[in-house]
Amino acid sequence: MAIGVIWSPPIDSATYDAIKERVMQGAIDRGSRFHAAGESPSGWRIIEVWDSREGLDAFRREVLEPAVQEVSGGQAPPMEEPEVFEVHFEAAAP
Repeated sequence: MAIGVIWSPPIDSATYDAIKERVMQGAIDRGSRFHAAGESPSGWRIIEVWDSREGLDAFRREVLEPAVQEVSGGQAPPMEEPEVFEVHFEAAAP
């Protein structure tokens, strides 16, 4: 079953863009179906849909965490856990 993921990282748009450039292909390769991101009144938000929790976990471990450390010069704090939920319904716009 697909899962939805909501990330709320403490980053700005420049940091997001730098990380995104390094990780998007790895996300697709590991089962990312959808990705949207932007700033909200309460901070940065990233919303995703993944084929599985296993794909998300592999992406985080093998691709995302190394990219975050690279962009931060090894100074990034440990990543917070995202909100993860089973997707009950998924549709693409016509």
